[in-house]
Amino acid sequence: MRKNEPIRMCIACRERELQKELIRLQQDNNNIFPYTGQGRSFYLCKICGTNEKKIKGLTKRFRLSIDDSERFVKYLKELDKNG
Repeated sequence: MRKNEPIRMCIACRERELQKELIRLQQDNNNIFPYTGQGRSFYLCKICGTNEKKIKGLTKRFRLSIDDSERFVKYLKELDKNG
């Protein structure tokens, strides 16, 4: 690990990792999607992206509806499958 590589924190487990190891997401109007380059964002580690208990907690934190939370879970599973 180089000295100047950025380190970020996972929003679910609060573990710190290299920025390139984390998934960067953004929320807008109860919709969670990949970071577009504008606005605020958050990071999620790959372990928390596959942990159903952590995902359920995140859906409550972001106050997502049932449809939005199902879409969020589907998106995280797709990210996990594709790398």
